[in-house]
Parts: sequence; structure tokens; C-alpha cells
Amino acid sequence: MIKKRQWMAFVMALAMMAAIVVGKLPTQQVSAAGTGVGLAEHALASYSNGWLYRYGASGQTSGGRVYSDCSGLIYSYAGTARSSAMQISSAPASGSYSSLPRIHGLGLWQPGHVGVYVGGGMAVDCRDTSSNTVYEAASAHGWVKWYKVPGVSYPTTGWVTFNGADYYYQDGQYVVSCTLTIDGQSYTFDASGRVEGSAPANAVRAPQVQTPASTSQSSGSSASSSGSASSSNSYTGSSAGSAAPVSYQDLDLGSRGAAVTRLQTRLAELDYYYEMTNDYYDSLVKDAVYLYQKAAGLEATGTADVATQESLFSSSAPLNEEPGTVYPGYHSSIVRQLQERLIELGYMEGETSFYYGETTEAAVLAYQTAAGLEADGILTMDEQNVLFSDDAVAAPKAEEPEEDAEAADEDTAAEADETAETAEAAGEDGNAAAEPRVAAYSEDTADQAAASVVDSVSSAAEVTNGFFVQTVNAAVKGEQTAQADDAGNGVIAFFIVVMGAGLTAIIFVVKKKKISVHELANAVIRRFR
Repeated sequence: MIKKRQWMAFVMALAMMAAIVVGKLPTQQVSAAGTGVGLAEHALASYSNGWLYRYGASGQTSGGRVYSDCSGLIYSYAGTARSSAMQISSAPASGSYSSLPRIHGLGLWQPGHVGVYVGGGMAVDCRDTSSNTVYEAASAHGWVKWYKVPGVSYPTTGWVTFNGADYYYQDGQYVVSCTLTIDGQSYTFDASGRVEGSAPANAVRAPQVQTPASTSQSSGSSASSSGSASSSNSYTGSSAGSAAPVSYQDLDLGSRGAAVTRLQTRLAELDYYYEMTNDYYDSLVKDAVYLYQKAAGLEATGTADVATQESLFSSSAPLNEEPGTVYPGYHSSIVRQLQERLIELGYMEGETSFYYGETTEAAVLAYQTAAGLEADGILTMDEQNVLFSDDAVAAPKAEEPEEDAEAADEDTAAEADETAETAEAAGEDGNAAAEPRVAAYSEDTADQAAASVVDSVSSAAEVTNGFFVQTVNAAVKGEQTAQADDAGNGVIAFFIVVMGAGLTAIIFVVKKKKISVHELANAVIRRFR
């Protein structure tokens, strides 16, 4: 069985080859959002100016007051990833809170919530409607991880000025509780990193190293003014004034286009969707729609029909009351983070994925049992906070049987197996009892194979999207002739990769499932009926 890392490496290699065939790789745009010191000062200013909490806001003014939610506080400065899940999943560097480095303007994360580390052991976060913007010791809130905010630059070695005081960075962190000789002069720094006195007028300032931005959004200077669409009241059945009512069409797995992007954005605002937005309706979007439908009292199908979208884009759309909760069968980047932690604690082995399958469920149940929790396979945000903390209960050491080595990889393969139902084995082979892993063909086997092929191609599409989305967008918008030419090349390369990935996936799946191409084709047709 091919490992997921090998598969992704193959897709990346194929992407590179396709780019070479059509001419060149598009140049990734990097947002010049600002600096870590700037973000920290922005967070302190939001506290000093009394920013109020409003879900979906990111620095908008109403009635003379400024409103934001937790991720909106960071977004209003950096202008890159919008939701808390987007920020941590696209962070170029992160680590456990227990290893928090001394860097102004780092992001602080726990499932469903983020804040800003402002140095000196202090943090700012826009918390809720009762607390609004809070300035307190970072250790007081149970943060799980630190991360470098996408698109923000951080100091290396040299002087910086923050909040009216001078600090000296050495090897990427500001120094504390020491005396250093810098350019022939001695300086003493207190426990918070402030220098006694001030830096010399000709002090060498710390170079700022910019972290890669994972989106091509505008800088923080324009994010605030353009971010008004993030308000929870932004989407209604009709636009302001005399504009025509918004029309909707049913969206489901495989749908593409601006309507899907708009759907993802709205789901993220209401805390049902935690991924970077794109224009493709995949399993992650389907599960987010399903959760919204349950919360809104609609028929929960995962299909964004007209009735669902009318409800979703209304001013009365309900927020997710249990954001970040994971459960068996769920697709999300949160699941991948959960799997990584379960592997660290010794409850799980193998590759990680976006899918909460049987192997993940077994690991969660084992953890819940060891931690004295109800073993139901469901983890709320609060329970995940404990799981990610230093107090999390590690798996007891025990000898594991070596038989059936493939079992550890089944959860990764199941990433594409969204709605797999248990089916009776169709084997008539007289040796079936001696080979429990099954060789006989069944309709369920073919359906699982079809799911594997479809989602393998989706994975390839997601990987190549990172390379080619900018040039594809340029072609759609028709910005410049030269850009359109590059965009055409990008589209060609994109389809080369997807077609190559699809053919490769078919070969692997047909061999693994031991079914014919004809049977696989019938299963794919059934899947899209």
C-alpha cells in the first residue's frame, strides 16, 4: 500500500513536471502585512480603545464603537487568514505553548480561539460579549499552541522598539535578565526584556523576516475597510437599496465556483467551517453544511440546497454553539491536529488525515477511557484543550501484536471513504475464513474504491491549487494579457496534474481492491447519481 506521504510527494513531483511542460511556475504573492511588534502594538491598542466583541467582525465601527471577534483582531492587522483554524493550519511555524518563545506578536491558539502574545508574559484576545477585549497573563487562559501569523514579519538579531521601550533580539528572541555588550557598550535588560535607558540613536535595528502568507489577500491597511463583509449581518436575501434579490442554486459534492467560495466564507463566519476558502465543494464543506443544517433545524443532508442557503445567509442564521467539536465520520483540519496529538501521546500510529475514521475513533476512545471521560468518541473544544495541554494523559505502554500491519494505515485510506456503511462480505471463496482481509468483490468494495479515486483526485486538485490558483484567477478576471497567458499555462498544468493523479489513483485502487475497471466505473457512476 502506498503511504500518504509518498502519494503527496508523487503529486507534488507531477505538479512540478506539469509546470515545466507549460513553461514556468507562478510566483507566489507574499502579503506585506506588517511586523510582529506592529501586531502586538495593534492588539494593545485594541484593548486600550475598548474594542467590543462581535462574532464575524474584524475592526468595523458601528455607533462610534469598534467590534471584532478573536481571529478578526489579528485579521484586521495582518489581512491574511481569517478564522482561528485557518491561522493555525497555515502558520509557517508553531509549537506547544510550553515552548513559547520570547517574540512580540506571536499568535496564541486553542481550539476555536486565538489571541496575541505581546511580550513580558502578557497576551491580548477579543474573547466574548461579556469580557470583550482582554489583557492578561498569557498563562491565565489555557493556550495550547503558539504560532507565527501568516504574512507577518518577525525580528532576527538587533534592536526593536515596542510600546515606547527598546528591546534587543538575539537569534530571533528578545533577551531578558542579562547584561550584554553591544557594539562596545554594555546594556542591562530586565525580566521583561526592556533595556535600562534606551538604545543608541544609531542602533542597528533587527532585520524582519517575513513568514509566507498562505492567501493573497490585501495588507492590513486595507483589510479593515474591506472586512465589513465579515459581519454576521452582511448576507441577506437581497442587497441594500433597490438591488435585485440574491438567487441561489443547489450546491453539493463536486460543485465549483464563486457560489461555493461564498458558502465557505459564510460557514466560517458562523464557526462551522475551519479551512482556507477555495471554490470547491468537498467533504469538509459537506460536513460543515450538515452541522449548520442540524443547528438551524433543517433536514441534515450536507447538500446546500436553496432553502439551506437562504437560511445560512439570513441575519438570523444560528452560530455554532459547539465550535471545534469532533466526532466519528467528520472531515476537518481539526481532525488532523487531533490525530497528531494522539500520535504524540501514544494512542495512535500511522499517517494523519482530515478524516475521523475507525482508527481515530479507537484512539479517542482509548484516550477517553484513560482520562476518565465518557468513552463516546466525541471531543468538545474544552476536552481538546485538556488533550493538548501538558496535563494530558499519555497512553499506557503495552506490547502491541505485530500481526495485520496494514491496520495502522486504514484510517488514512478511509479519508476518502466519507459515508462507508458496513456491508456483508460477498465472498464465496472457500478460503475466506483463512483470509479475513477479503478478496471477493462486492458493491460496497467498489463504492469504497470509487470514493478513494474521487477524493485522491480532489487531494491532487488541492495540492496543485496552491501553485496555480493565482494565475487561474488572473485569467478569470482578465487583468492583463501577459498574466492571462500565464494563467492559461497554469490551467493546462492544473489539468495535467489532476488527470495524471486520477489515472494513477485508478491503477492503485484497482490493484488494492482487486476489482475490475468496469466495476470501478459503475461505482463512480453510482456515486454521482
